[in-house]
Amino acid sequence: MDREEWMYKLPRVNNDMSFLGHMRKFVPTTKKHRLCLGRECTIYPSNSCKNKLLQEDNMVQSHLIHHGFVKDYTV
Repeated sequence: MDREEWMYKLPRVNNDMSFLGHMRKFVPTTKKHRLCLGRECTIYPSNSCKNKLLQEDNMVQSHLIHHGFVKDYTV
């Protein structure tokens, strides 16, 4: 399954295991990326925050599950 499919087409509600499985891979990847950049927090790539707010990794995951990804998100 490609990035577009799981980020935008899989259901986020009712703890869909496919979406959550992808999130379990996504969050460590974004953490690794932000650490390489020397950042302490991750930028929220959610629909409501539009890549403008910084937060800890666990909050980013929770927010993405609740609000979904911003359109055309790339790392």
